[in-house]
Amino acid sequence: MPPTATRSVAKNTFLLTFGLMLGRALALFVTKKMTPVLGPEGMGVWFLANDITVILLTVTNFGLGVLLTREVTKKPDQNWAHLWAALRLRWLLGACGYVLLVVYLNASGKSELATLAVLVTAAGLFIETTAMACDSMLQAHEKVQYQSVGQVFSALVYFGLSFWWLDQGHGLMGVIWANFASRVARLALMAPLMFWKSGPWRRPLPGEDAPDLRWMLRLGLPMFLATTFGIISFKVDTVMLMEMAGEAATGIYGLGHRALDILLIVPNIFATAMFPALARYAQKSAEDTSRLAERSLRFMLIVALPLAWFTSLAARPLIEWFARGTSDADPGQFADSITVLRVVIWGLPFQAANHVVNRTLIAAGRERVFVLIGGAALGVNVVLNALLIPRFGYYGAGAATVFTLAQSLALHLYFVRRTEYRYALLRALSGPTLALVASWGVALGVLRMLAPGWLSGWFTLTVDAGWLPFMGGALLWAVLYMVFVFALRVLGRDDLRLLPQLIGRRSG
Repeated sequence: MPPTATRSVAKNTFLLTFGLMLGRALALFVTKKMTPVLGPEGMGVWFLANDITVILLTVTNFGLGVLLTREVTKKPDQNWAHLWAALRLRWLLGACGYVLLVVYLNASGKSELATLAVLVTAAGLFIETTAMACDSMLQAHEKVQYQSVGQVFSALVYFGLSFWWLDQGHGLMGVIWANFASRVARLALMAPLMFWKSGPWRRPLPGEDAPDLRWMLRLGLPMFLATTFGIISFKVDTVMLMEMAGEAATGIYGLGHRALDILLIVPNIFATAMFPALARYAQKSAEDTSRLAERSLRFMLIVALPLAWFTSLAARPLIEWFARGTSDADPGQFADSITVLRVVIWGLPFQAANHVVNRTLIAAGRERVFVLIGGAALGVNVVLNALLIPRFGYYGAGAATVFTLAQSLALHLYFVRRTEYRYALLRALSGPTLALVASWGVALGVLRMLAPGWLSGWFTLTVDAGWLPFMGGALLWAVLYMVFVFALRVLGRDDLRLLPQLIGRRSG
């Protein structure tokens, strides 16, 4: 890869990551602000409205994001034809989905507040899917920096309006309308930037072979089938929990699930950064590709496993931080979110591994299997939630999430074994796991001998005696974990030399 291309990739990755991370950070503080104000019931409606909208947005986008960028790159003189065909298809799907949503809300007998919140949030999908089309056009013309500007602007509008309207006493609908306004603000900025910074913009000439709605439908259908089921399977639990357990249970579950949603950005960024290197190797040698894929999986788990364990240790202070905020707030109403978080966070290592194995299958040209993997994940998750929620409530929903992600990983690995990239899975999976178990075991023994007051059980650190015992115990374990990572040769010098290639940098 030429140095200029490498710098371009690095710059674009940084800008997109910055915009996305800033948006997540500001949204995190909005969640902290509204949690004690809305309580479990209000938060339940909020999580329902957002997850239903994510499902509808996934269907509406029709897998066209990357494909639209690719096709415009091939024919940059047909910008308007591609954009207009994509928008018509998306708006048509959005309208159909919105009608079905209205039917569902009326049939399920939702409260007036819940119905209004869901409908307003879902109405934003028409705006957001249009803004995402603008993103694709800008990416095709290598103007990613303007996409980041839109993300930052939208996040600031959402943050400012949410805090203002919550302070004004508008409650749930204040945040809902702030979310809607932020989408409008993003589109109002992105559309002019798209027309200004990309182009040319012209209508197809008579007789010119230009994309239309049917052509766009054929283009997006394979990717839509390959990706949609998996995304929906990750959000359907909120809808099922609302129907089977009510708003309060959904709010408790959603807050516990929030950490997993946020932390999943880490493996996503890593997988995006390592894929170009994996694709380069796939063009040369199956053996080298297998070795790189194994190391990538091992690197991912070296980070994901301790991140999940630390989140489990910090579950109580994290949930209580969200639940506190007003003088009359009762953090005890979200006490069960602590256990939910300690359950669902173990989906992080499985999904992190899925990201790497997923990219390996793409490098092998086996994208078609994603339809089966995603369909199986959706089916398993629906069945498990139907069986576990009536008996175990939100804990059952959390267990269903973890099992579904584990089952998805098993299918990914099964299909990888049927390609030419058969790497050493035992080392990749067992090494980081053994380092985690050994480091916590030693830390537990040291703390029991020297500072027993820092422990509140076999798997938790005390948080009632201030931050020193908790942070001291966590720091001791973290240091021991790194010691065991190197002592057990989970990570070696050759692995460290390979890391620059995984972010698109090459020596020489």
